[in-house]
Amino acid sequence: MPGSSARRIAIIGGGFAGVVAAIKIIVGSTGRIDLTLVEPREGLGRGIAYSTDERDHLVNGVAGGFTLGANDPGVFVRWLQEHGSALGWVPPPGTSYAESSPPRALYGAYIEHELERVVGITGGRVRLLHVHDRAVALDAGTLTLASGGSLDADQFILATGLFRKETDWTASLGSHRAYIPDPFAPGAFDAVESAGQVILLGSGLTMLDSLISLETRGFRGSYVVVSRRGLLVERRRDAEPWPDVIAGRALPRTVPAMLRLVQQQRRACLSAGDDWQRLPALLRQHIIPFWQGLSDRERARFVRHLGAYWNVAQHRASPPSYAFLERVKAQGRFHSIAGTVNALEATPRGVRALVRLRSTQHSVALDADLIVNALGYEFDWNRIADPLVRNLVASGQVSPHPIGFGIRADTRTHGVIGRDGRVSTTLFAIGHALRAELWEASSMREQLSHADRLAGSLNGTQDNRQVA
Repeated sequence: MPGSSARRIAIIGGGFAGVVAAIKIIVGSTGRIDLTLVEPREGLGRGIAYSTDERDHLVNGVAGGFTLGANDPGVFVRWLQEHGSALGWVPPPGTSYAESSPPRALYGAYIEHELERVVGITGGRVRLLHVHDRAVALDAGTLTLASGGSLDADQFILATGLFRKETDWTASLGSHRAYIPDPFAPGAFDAVESAGQVILLGSGLTMLDSLISLETRGFRGSYVVVSRRGLLVERRRDAEPWPDVIAGRALPRTVPAMLRLVQQQRRACLSAGDDWQRLPALLRQHIIPFWQGLSDRERARFVRHLGAYWNVAQHRASPPSYAFLERVKAQGRFHSIAGTVNALEATPRGVRALVRLRSTQHSVALDADLIVNALGYEFDWNRIADPLVRNLVASGQVSPHPIGFGIRADTRTHGVIGRDGRVSTTLFAIGHALRAELWEASSMREQLSHADRLAGSLNGTQDNRQVA
């Protein structure tokens, strides 16, 4: 039977992380492989980030930095030049392809194209199968699918991606017409024409995507953004990295010590008349060794007190995307509130949010026609309702990390650590599930590094060094 002597690998999740894992495994291997991607979406490589069809949902940077070819940084730019116009996109006038911020849908198409290309050049050595289904359980080398089917493999990779965050008060609205639980769902904003005020829960990139979707559909009412700290997404600016003052010195072992170092460099940056956005690139170079030097208690402390600030500093919007926010601000249609939502109530008009203000601790009632859940995603595997996650946790095949961010895993092999403390040689993880182990595990750059290590582990070509 064709493929019967091949190594069988099943990747659970066909978003960016799952597809780049497949690409790296294929490129780094020499033997025969039966590679199965379990992904319910029609296209591969999209996930949440790149499955949006909105032409104004752009990559958060310039095209020149979004390549899968480490030895050829111009490959995505050339792909855009060759395929962009056929897919209905060209850079804005006066902007080069390399300096443009193309739609995320195009980047998803590029990722899928790269997968097809690397499979094609193997000459049949690799057989790729896309199973349009969801995994619901894993037991003794057999993956059970939501359709009732199953598949067997020698090794499994968890590339499960993101799980939307719900709270007791958002869940209380259920399917109410005024509540939009998923701003990326098809038809999510069909009722925008009749709306005059929208409440956006959350103030990061998902909030901005929601605002862009509303604006492009003709919404001209007002926005109220509610977030715990009132920190808004920032515009990405071109800034050279700040000189590396951390290299060659012992990294801080506590969160306060790191905060003092960052504040010291921020003051130096501002005193020199420089842009604070020179700092994020410097910090990102050292975040993994800093993170791995922290105790779990200090990691939890970082998440609790500094996680939101890190996300704002590191995950910024491209200038064309940010222009939407600047425009509605200039029109006086945008208001931001720092506070905590205590309850949501349905009203004859739409919905009412009861918010406790951070500044005064007093509660206010906000009425709106629509309320959008832009809170982001759930990373605590003890709280995620996905059937596969629940099965893996209940069976002890994975161990939720004690800080509430993803699961325990070996950072060298990416083997999952089970409840018994053993590192698996058949179950691996990539991407968001590794946030507690590596912290910054959500962007293209980090997930490409994950894929390199994971491929080395599965192909037997990896060195023995821990991530540093």
